[in-house]
Amino acid sequence: MTIDDLGFTTSNPASYDAIRASHEQLRLTARKAQRTFGVGFLNAGYLAACVRDGIEYDRRAFADTVPEWLPIFEPDSAALGAAGDAILKINQAIPDFMGADNIRRMTGLESDAGGLGESPPH
Repeated sequence: MTIDDLGFTTSNPASYDAIRASHEQLRLTARKAQRTFGVGFLNAGYLAACVRDGIEYDRRAFADTVPEWLPIFEPDSAALGAAGDAILKINQAIPDFMGADNIRRMTGLESDAGGLGESPPH
């Protein structure tokens, strides 16, 4: 996190690379928090289902459940351009490998292509 992120402006602004590096550390910390929260949310969901249904479910039934998170930061135009290039190259090598769902998870963007690709979750 930079000083500017905290609301303190400096007379010498940090370079673009320095800001990106500090944001990378923040992104890694947020990913770690998502993993920790995911386990807690899964446990809360398991307990809620048990209480709701009055049944003690086998925990192994939830073993393959994985929480789905949108990207931590909204991608900037440079990141979207790089992602678009990568997706195009991957799909050229392996046709239709990256679909609408993978792109949404990667960028956080929903398609408004009306029927193209997979439908977004509701």
